[in-house]
Amino acid sequence: MPSVTLRPEENGVLVLGEEIAKDRAAFLYLRASLGAIQIDGGWRVPRRRHNVTWLIMRVHDWLRSHGYGVGAEGVADSAIAQELERRRSFQRTREATSALKAGVRDFDRGGLERALSEFGWQTSRTLRPHQLDGAAHALTAINAANFSVPGSGKTVTTLAAAVAHIQSGTVDLIVVVGPLACFDPWEQEARAAIGGRIEVRRVRGNARSRRAVYEQVGVRQVLLLSYATAAADQLLLLRLFRYRQVMLVVDESHRIKRFRGGVWAPALMELARHARVRQILSGTPMPQSGKDLYTQLNVLWPDGLLTGTRDAFAAQVETDFDGVLGKIGPFVSRTPKEALGLSPYEVIRHAVDLRATQAEIYALIYNQFRRHLQDAQTWQDKLNALRRGRPIRLLQAAANPALFNVRDSYYRLPRLEERPPTLMERLAAYPQKELPAKSLAALDLVASIMDRQEKVVCWSNFVANLDHFRKLVHERLGVPCFQIDGRVPAGTDALRDDPNERCGRPGEEDTREVIIQRFLANESPAVLITNPASCSESISLHSSCHNAIYLDRTYDCALFLQSIDRIHRLGLPPDAKVTIHILLATFGGGLTIDHLVDTALQAKDARMRLLLEGANLGPISLSDDPSADAEGDEQDLEALLRYLLGEGS
Repeated sequence: MPSVTLRPEENGVLVLGEEIAKDRAAFLYLRASLGAIQIDGGWRVPRRRHNVTWLIMRVHDWLRSHGYGVGAEGVADSAIAQELERRRSFQRTREATSALKAGVRDFDRGGLERALSEFGWQTSRTLRPHQLDGAAHALTAINAANFSVPGSGKTVTTLAAAVAHIQSGTVDLIVVVGPLACFDPWEQEARAAIGGRIEVRRVRGNARSRRAVYEQVGVRQVLLLSYATAAADQLLLLRLFRYRQVMLVVDESHRIKRFRGGVWAPALMELARHARVRQILSGTPMPQSGKDLYTQLNVLWPDGLLTGTRDAFAAQVETDFDGVLGKIGPFVSRTPKEALGLSPYEVIRHAVDLRATQAEIYALIYNQFRRHLQDAQTWQDKLNALRRGRPIRLLQAAANPALFNVRDSYYRLPRLEERPPTLMERLAAYPQKELPAKSLAALDLVASIMDRQEKVVCWSNFVANLDHFRKLVHERLGVPCFQIDGRVPAGTDALRDDPNERCGRPGEEDTREVIIQRFLANESPAVLITNPASCSESISLHSSCHNAIYLDRTYDCALFLQSIDRIHRLGLPPDAKVTIHILLATFGGGLTIDHLVDTALQAKDARMRLLLEGANLGPISLSDDPSADAEGDEQDLEALLRYLLGEGS
């Protein structure tokens, strides 16, 4: 057997041996794949973007698979030994977790409960059966993905696994990286489950203050970092990870789904290499495609142990996605919504006829679309013309025509400038002439809910409509009214004021967490006005709010169902009745685009529920562009086109 020696250098590794210098296959592999340069007696392989350990193992594996005996010098020898042990550990863990999920291996759940009790776990947060199963899986898999549905208690399940690791001495520090909105749930669950036995600290502020936090870190702490902070402080965190036994938790891990490039994903993958235990959490791990899993799984098991190379993973996603799921299955736990034991919510649809000026404006927008479509020759040309015309304009007309007078940055909609004089006159005068029909209908619903001494969340996709409706509720009803949208920052340190003292409005210093705390803590009936883009994730309203009103909806079914999850989730009071009110505009008693959206969402509902709430995983097939999801897929556009052409209406 020919032998080769691997000798690490500062910027790469030397591959030395008489046979390797003459091997044609080695020439093709080392030169073409790794960019190596031939030298006397072997090859010099540059490190490039990879770490030295990855490079050493890449060369080592190729050499062994081609019949070479491999020796190593210095750090290369220890790197190979450590990596081979990591692979053996991966295989042992896969086998153990597969046996657990197959029911042929038991987990000592009683031992876990005793460990939690000894630590001081509060009986008020006793784990439910599915949470106990999730913690058992996490402790068996060690590096585990919890992809349970939103509202199932992933945070408290992970916290229980962290406590068990601390009790066993496996870890002494928990580092949670996620969106700012996840900070408050982590603090609340830690407070409720273990009181002050673990200190939870937010790593915020300028670079100096963040450095001070890292320098003062003690045992039994939870550090909460945003993705941006983790990327910016990567070197400081690597130093911390090297002398502490860290459990790294990536919350809402689909946020690092970027398949190539970016800043957050590479930083977290590098940090993961130095963590003792790793867990990723997401209720929607594949918002776009199966490729969204690649980065997340490489945080879980770095250097491709679960995925293989990037290109190989992408190819398998396309040709054998079931094979991908089978490969990662042992490391993934998922609780479907049906396991939560929630009573179904009630959906009530309200027909709202558009009034005078709004009806005229809707008709003008409708006819404007029809005229544009007449110029298109083929069916595909008509679909393209419809997409260019921005169908969301019809949703605006049905919701509140005053939206045409302002720019919408989220959907990249300019102020409507190109309009016939008749439409221009009506839009200019509209805010002074009348109130939108659905706003008035929603106001009546809010009043009836306030009479019952209950809370309600009101949803609209348009920020200007949120401003309009908040003002209307304040002036007409005089009840506590809170608003959250993209202008309100996420992340705060504490609830600073009496919840009854002020109402959160854009422009104040309050954050989303503070406003939500005030809304939920308010002892009297109250209204929260928000949009799904700001509050459909990492937000829980179910403790005291069981009513929702939708002033408008788009074709984005995932966002709609996620918004419902804010009030229909684990922890609902036993006697709570969750009611969803959907307002559908009518035009002279006939259909509007609201009915097309409603029909489309009902058609998508079963598939989307299966993806969001079912036991099995699958890509949701959303796009990177919220406007594209809001305005519908090809089937939605075809139905809208037939509506505009008067076919089947």
